[in-house]
Amino acid sequence: MKNIWIYALVIFFMFIGGGCSDDVATAHEESSSSESSAIIILTSSSEFFPISFSRPTKTVFYFSNKVEIRSSSSAPKSSSSSKVRYSSSKQKSSSSVASSSSIASSSSIGPRSSADLRFYDCEQYDCVTTEYLNPTISYGELLDKRDNQVYRTIVISNHVWTAQNMNFETEDDSLAKSWCYDNKPENCKKYGRLYTWNAAQKVCPEGWHLPTVDEWFELIDDHTCGIEEDEDYLDMYHCAGTSLKSLQSWEDALPNTNEHGFSVIAAGIIASNEFKYIGKVSDLWTSTAPYEKYAGIVTFDRTEDFVTIALTDKSYGLSVRCVKGKVE
Repeated sequence: MKNIWIYALVIFFMFIGGGCSDDVATAHEESSSSESSAIIILTSSSEFFPISFSRPTKTVFYFSNKVEIRSSSSAPKSSSSSKVRYSSSKQKSSSSVASSSSIASSSSIGPRSSADLRFYDCEQYDCVTTEYLNPTISYGELLDKRDNQVYRTIVISNHVWTAQNMNFETEDDSLAKSWCYDNKPENCKKYGRLYTWNAAQKVCPEGWHLPTVDEWFELIDDHTCGIEEDEDYLDMYHCAGTSLKSLQSWEDALPNTNEHGFSVIAAGIIASNEFKYIGKVSDLWTSTAPYEKYAGIVTFDRTEDFVTIALTDKSYGLSVRCVKGKVE
């Protein structure tokens, strides 16, 4: 009889244990599923419809539902009013920053020339000014055979980027247009051209492409020290707004470092046929366009230490950087 009771108890505990095991497995599977991907959400309004993209193992990102990000009548926000609390998990160690800034010189495929040296003779080729580059960073060079202009390039965040704004003059049509700021050729030499989104598709030379929003996200996320969401559901990537900007070209700006050599300059924009914000703003196109009229942009501001990614009208004239290789 004693053996029978022992046997019954064993069966009972096996039954209970099996049930608990199944519950734990189910919960684990659901948890894994929910953490395996995140969503980029574009907030809905009278002009937008909700849309989402799968983005593995990344923070949830938001696009703004605002079409024009700023108006000429609005005063710039003071950086002192920011309520950011830097995330310790995003804080870069000194060793990781050093590794990131030295990748160009250590990579076997990386650029080899310094900012004050050239492979191409500037008397033969149209060299883009190096005034805004970091002279301590090793850069490569890109010869655009379409017009013989030479650009500096940099290895950063696992990609080769142009370290200067593009200045290739596209053929204009009703949708694809480009300008020099204030229609002055000397501004194209200094800041690069401003392109509509359709024109931006034609700017990068063969073997290069207009960066996707994911490629911009990767670059900015690698160089942030904290992420905060603002009232318009935009993620503000703090520190990237100073470490990726050039020291020059910004009027009354925060102290930028340009420590990685990416050298973003305040080229301004053209919106509704009006040139705006030179010396104050740099807006750059992404190739990502979830709507017929609007496309993703990356925004740097002279008074802010952060970078944002939002949407704007494809007809606006913004700056362009290029990335080497096929779109991932």
